[in-house]
Amino acid sequence: MKTIAFFIFSVCVFSYSHYVTFDHYGKDGVFTSKLHVHSQSKGTWNSLIKLTFEHGDYTSDIYIEGSGIDEMAIFRDNGKILNYSDGFYTVNSDLQVLQQAKVINLKEAELYTRLLFASKQKFNYTNKIIYEDRNVFILEIGKKKQIQMFIRQY
Repeated sequence: MKTIAFFIFSVCVFSYSHYVTFDHYGKDGVFTSKLHVHSQSKGTWNSLIKLTFEHGDYTSDIYIEGSGIDEMAIFRDNGKILNYSDGFYTVNSDLQVLQQAKVINLKEAELYTRLLFASKQKFNYTNKIIYEDRNVFILEIGKKKQIQMFIRQY
């Protein structure tokens, strides 16, 4: 009987610690990131990301406009944090296109076409936390190791 009680207690403690870990590292709340890119080969791009965390799940609205497309494109990424270990998040991503844009310069539209390609498949990827506190976190995102800073919105 003591073994069963100890097992049930252990499962409860594990479940609670798992919940607290996602709650702490998921940083529940709304964060934004703005990025401006200007290069000769990729043109000029502006992006705004609104990221909402809630108990290990996230929703990210991505607004991009650039010299390779004719208007603003909007994407939504609904995902789940699968794992957190030693500063690395593994997330499951389901990217959807909410508003498409017309490609006017294929060479300069690489960022947009990569997002379009990603929206056709579900995938897992890993982000590395470079810095974090209560109001700011900086991530190294995906295989291309793009650096992005997110700031809490109140």
